[in-house]
Amino acid sequence: MTRQQLEEKLASYQNMKGYYSTPPETIFAAKKTWVEQRRWDIPEAFVIKVAPVGAFLMKEDNPNQKYTSEEIRNEIEESLAAGACAFHTHVRDSQGRHTLELGLYHEVIDPIKTRLGQNVVVCGCPEGAETVAESLRPILEFQDTIEVAPITVTAVNLAGDFSVVMTREICQTHVGFMQEVGCKPEMVLHNLGDLSLVKRWLIDSGVAKKPYYFRLAMGNPGWGYIEDPDSMFQCVSFVVRELKKIDPDCAIMIDMAGRAGLFLVAAAISLGLIGARVGMEDALYMYPHKDEVIPNNVSVVRSAVAMAEALGRKVGTAEDYRKFVGI
Repeated sequence: MTRQQLEEKLASYQNMKGYYSTPPETIFAAKKTWVEQRRWDIPEAFVIKVAPVGAFLMKEDNPNQKYTSEEIRNEIEESLAAGACAFHTHVRDSQGRHTLELGLYHEVIDPIKTRLGQNVVVCGCPEGAETVAESLRPILEFQDTIEVAPITVTAVNLAGDFSVVMTREICQTHVGFMQEVGCKPEMVLHNLGDLSLVKRWLIDSGVAKKPYYFRLAMGNPGWGYIEDPDSMFQCVSFVVRELKKIDPDCAIMIDMAGRAGLFLVAAAISLGLIGARVGMEDALYMYPHKDEVIPNNVSVVRSAVAMAEALGRKVGTAEDYRKFVGI
């Protein structure tokens, strides 16, 4: 085409708008039909349970670990005052080793329960003895006091040096006895394969009674695979999704375990889970990107409270916890 022809062609576009313009009365009208979305199905309450000391982390790992009954009780008291509504505790002997000595449990639990009554949920520790009878003895000893207790449904490597292997018979015996005593089983998953075990051993068998209550304890070496933010979200979201397939109404709590630490608490809040277990039982570090060891249990409880409130969830009460897990 000649230049003249091109000029004429261009001129023919003179009355064609160069863009689409929404009329002003539409631009400045309310956008409710566009911006309004359905509310997410997330419970408002977020339960925080403190686990001040476990069975295997020692003062050599974190000098701030507590061993005596008085120290452990004080850690729990401070954590409850800061916003936790429940506690799970182990006890240690004079050398700092894990024990199921009933007298030591009474020294920790009794004063707290006497003072707080129904305003606190006590989570027991029916594992770690040579026999099932010895492991379950604290559940019977504290009948009507211990309302929840964990049962590990796995073969798990603990701290690199020793392993715990659970069987169908052991798991079913624990869960059956707990329910007979009136204690809610907290079915604990450490690895992805535990989804199959918990389903076959406890759900499909009919041993565990609804509502089902699970805790994800993944993050330490050999507990799932959480080594960076991506693997954390992939691992946690996968297990939560699969548990919801087993029962859409099940209650799920996350354990602050391993390097991921408080990041797992943030994931639990965001995923709409019922709560998180925090503390020095399963974690050394405050943050995955720093080498700052946990100074005390109340510090992580306060952080969990701040995160929950910042994301619009209220700190759960003991009654909220009971409603979530059906006790």
